[in-house]
Amino acid sequence: MHPLAKYSLRHFDKYNCLKLSFIYYFILIFLLRGFAIAILSLVNMRDKLALIQWFYPESSMFYFSLLSGAPSLLLFYAIIQRRPSAANWVKTLWHNILPVMSVFVFIDLAIYWGQYFLFSQGKLSWLFAQTFIALSLLLFCKFNSKAKINRKEFPEEIPETPRKKRDVVY
Repeated sequence: MHPLAKYSLRHFDKYNCLKLSFIYYFILIFLLRGFAIAILSLVNMRDKLALIQWFYPESSMFYFSLLSGAPSLLLFYAIIQRRPSAANWVKTLWHNILPVMSVFVFIDLAIYWGQYFLFSQGKLSWLFAQTFIALSLLLFCKFNSKAKINRKEFPEEIPETPRKKRDVVY
């Protein structure tokens, strides 16, 4: 059976590519969690620092989170630019997105584990939870059939065929 046979028309975008699997968005949210917290705290009208302080009790933890998430902005850009008119480097990055995501996830984990061992910041249980989540997301991305198809294909321009005029019969 063909790998695309189990998907209906609603699973495809306007370029006849399978719509992006949610796992890519989850990995992106995981990697950019510091930026997400920063944006949510800026939107909060009452106390802008309360949300940041709740997730990151020490301000250096927040800055390390931003530092570890910064390379992932490249992935965010690649996902946004996933269309036929994308630059060649975006297409190349997309076809290698799993190794690139893996490197970014391991950089992120290395920064958090280093922060724990070097500066005694954070909780060991949170580190184990983050490591488990990160590895689960990567494994799901590697073995999920929809994510595999997403990695193989990149949107291409679909040429329009001229429409024939229909004869109107009265």
